[in-house]
Amino acid sequence: MSKKEDRQNQIYDLLTNNEKLSVSELAQQLAVTPETIRTDLDALERNGLITRGHGYARAVRNFVELPFDQRRTAHLEDKKAVAWRAIAEIEDGMTVFLDAGTTLFSGLDLLQSKKDLTIVTNSLAVVEMVRRHLNFRILLVGGELFGTGKRCVGYFAEQMIEHIHFNLAILGTDGLKDMEGFGVWFPEEIGWERKVVENADRIVLIADASKFEHHNMYRSGSLDEVDLLITNFIEDQVRDKVTEKVRLIETDGQKERDTRKRKRKI
Repeated sequence: MSKKEDRQNQIYDLLTNNEKLSVSELAQQLAVTPETIRTDLDALERNGLITRGHGYARAVRNFVELPFDQRRTAHLEDKKAVAWRAIAEIEDGMTVFLDAGTTLFSGLDLLQSKKDLTIVTNSLAVVEMVRRHLNFRILLVGGELFGTGKRCVGYFAEQMIEHIHFNLAILGTDGLKDMEGFGVWFPEEIGWERKVVENADRIVLIADASKFEHHNMYRSGSLDEVDLLITNFIEDQVRDKVTEKVRLIETDGQKERDTRKRKRKI
């Protein structure tokens, strides 16, 4: 991803977490000139991601998914740390579901330390990565090829997943701000993800720390259904809320903090 694309991603993230921001506010936060911000806003507006007012911009609330290759480089180091720790949960010989998110994709190289896996996924990007570099059995979940995310969804995906048992499923989420559950932005994805949750012995949920700033549009599961949540280091008050519901591992790739699920206060 170019520096310009990365900056535009940062602008879009800032706008989705604020009602609106002025050109000068964006320029100050990103340490660039107002002229650079205006050029970036022009590009985001052409792509339908924002609307413009006099001196300010706001995100379009009907969510438009950025292309996979553009999303996967945002927060890359945070994503790698989380993905590597999640893959460490995989044991040789397992049947594992790997979701189509960019967080998990960023750490797939660590799979080379595993043996005799059956990889089940609805992600074309995961299949291509694993097929080229690793000698595992692969089951590609079929269905409708969805949007820009290089993944299959819908009725046929649900039907295939319904007949597969997983030792472990690693799932991402589009947001964790309410800390009640995990989920997706598009209703077409709820069904297959529910089937994965129902058919897995263990659920590992992964999210880089930025996901605590975003809501899900549609919830596909509750944190009570998750066995382990892996993220980056987060604030104490956020940790306290999360660990009322689920075991939490925070990591930066070098060190980690493992907090067991706490008993809820009565």
